[in-house]
Amino acid sequence: MQKFLSLVITAAVLYMIFQMKTDNKSGSQDTEKAQQQSTTASTTENQNLTGNFLEKTVSNVLINVLKTEEGKLFFENILQPVNKPIAGIEGFKVNNADLIKSMFKINDFGEGTIGPASCGHVVTVSYQILDLSNNMVDQQTKTFTLGSQPVIAGLDNVIVGMMVGQTRHAIIPAKYAYQADRYKNLGIDQDATYKINVALKEILPHNFAKIGEVKIFDDEIAYRVPLICGDRAIFNAKITKLANGKVIYDTVAKSQKIQMRIGDINYPMIFSHALYGKIPIGTRTVIAKGRNYKALGAGVSVLFPKEQLPTDEYFMLELSDFETE
Repeated sequence: MQKFLSLVITAAVLYMIFQMKTDNKSGSQDTEKAQQQSTTASTTENQNLTGNFLEKTVSNVLINVLKTEEGKLFFENILQPVNKPIAGIEGFKVNNADLIKSMFKINDFGEGTIGPASCGHVVTVSYQILDLSNNMVDQQTKTFTLGSQPVIAGLDNVIVGMMVGQTRHAIIPAKYAYQADRYKNLGIDQDATYKINVALKEILPHNFAKIGEVKIFDDEIAYRVPLICGDRAIFNAKITKLANGKVIYDTVAKSQKIQMRIGDINYPMIFSHALYGKIPIGTRTVIAKGRNYKALGAGVSVLFPKEQLPTDEYFMLELSDFETE
């Protein structure tokens, strides 16, 4: 019965999309007036995001998304002009950063000015590590790459999503606090939970996955440990230009999955941003502008050694067939 209802809803939404395209072609006076009032930039962006290929992409995730209230809200918005804000901070996500915030009991203080930080960014932070009795274990100002885990694994993941000038307080479970080969000199107890206070001073480079510019969708719900900065992941990746549906990169066609550490600066920044917090199951679909496909290292990623993608055109990234180490 549930599948039948989902199919009915799917058919209805696709019909609405078809009707919207038909109405657009009819050239009604209201539509023409709205188009005349729109800016050239908005027109270009709409052209990049509309078309048969995007409609097919939406239909692929539609059934699962419509099972949730957030999903229904999302599709109510997506049927509006696509240059308008879509419901939610970063669009609809089944497995999102709120899961990480819950794991580490993160509390934010202040608004911040520059960011947000993603795995792979070089950050300068002032931090304190305390035990649950508020005894100081470690206190420093340090510069490092998110994902390298030079202090404790939990610290990197508390920083992801922060803005320069922001402060966070968090609780680090023992699993993310202790690694005998790296932290034994800190006196970290392998069975203990710790408190973290961290203030973000600087982020480099200033290449960010901007809020509202990156849309992330998941097609499957699962209750498993999510991927975090520093984890290694093995997966298939496919990149498609939304304007014409042209596939510009596909690991399946190459018969070689990507194997990368989340935070590797030689891969497109959007890869680490999308993998962070992902439960390694199903497919994660990301729609983002070409500027997000630059590597945080040299700018040109190992996937595109001779070129960069057009910065203001939209591309779709699909991450699937996950394996973890």
